[in-house]
Amino acid sequence: MRLCVLLLCLHSAAVAAAPRVVTSITPLHEITAAIMSGVAEPGLIIDSQASAHHFAFKPSHMRSLQQADLVIWIDRHFEAGFSRVPEILPSSVGQLELLPALGLEGGDGHIWYSPRLLLRSIEIISAALAGLDPGNQNSYRANAASLMQDIRAWRHETRRRWQNRQPRFVTDHNFTAYFEQDIGLRSIATVHDQHSDHGGLKDLNRLDSILRQFPAACLLTLHSTASPLARSFARKYGLKIVSIPLEPVSDPAQPLILQRLAKLTTALQGCI
Repeated sequence: MRLCVLLLCLHSAAVAAAPRVVTSITPLHEITAAIMSGVAEPGLIIDSQASAHHFAFKPSHMRSLQQADLVIWIDRHFEAGFSRVPEILPSSVGQLELLPALGLEGGDGHIWYSPRLLLRSIEIISAALAGLDPGNQNSYRANAASLMQDIRAWRHETRRRWQNRQPRFVTDHNFTAYFEQDIGLRSIATVHDQHSDHGGLKDLNRLDSILRQFPAACLLTLHSTASPLARSFARKYGLKIVSIPLEPVSDPAQPLILQRLAKLTTALQGCI
C-alpha cells in the first residue's frame, strides 16, 4: 500500500512539473501534442472552427498565454491578435515564433504543408521543450524522431506519386506555396495573394489571362466556402471547388498532422 501511495505521489509530482505549453492554431497544436505525448497536453488558443486571421482575443485567452511556460505561434502577422503578444507576455514566459526561427520572417505562414519545413519545425519545437523541461527531454526527442520518420516516409511517397503527373489547380489564397516548392508541383494561379485581399479589376484581368492560357480543373480552398471572387471564376471556367477541411479525421494509428497533409493530396487527386 505504501508503495502504491509513493508511486501515486511521484506520478502526481511528474504531472505537476510538466510544462504549460500554449499553441496558437490547430496545426501547431497537433505537432506539439505529438512531441509532448506521454508528458502533457498543450493548450490551444484558436481552434479549427475559427479563422486565425480574424480572431478576437478574450480575457481567458490572455490569461492562458500569460500563465504559460512556453507560447508557440507562427508569427505576429499570421495570427490575428498576436502582433502585440511579444510585448505583453511576462518575462517568465518563453516565446517561440516559428517563421523567424525558420528564417522565413515575412513569408507565408502555412509552413505545415511543407514536409521540409515541418521537419525543421519539429526539431525547433522539440529543442525548445527539451530546454524548458530537461527531465522529459528523452521523451520529447523520441516522439519527435518518430514523427519525423513518418513525415519523411509521407514526403517520399507523395513526391513519387506526383513525379509524372501534374494536377491542374487554382488556390483561393496562396497556402500551397511551400508545399509546391517541396513536392515539385505548381499551381496555375492564386485568386488572392493574401487573406485580406478582396480582389479588384487588376485581379480579374490577371486571372482571366492566366486561365485562358492554362485551363485548370479545380479550385482549392481552406474555407468551407470560397470567396465571392473565387466562386465567380470557378463558375466562369467550370472549376470544381474543393474545400480542404481544417479538422483532421481522427485516426489513432496516425498522427493528426499527417492526416492534415493527406487531405491536401487527396484534394489534389481530384484535380488531375
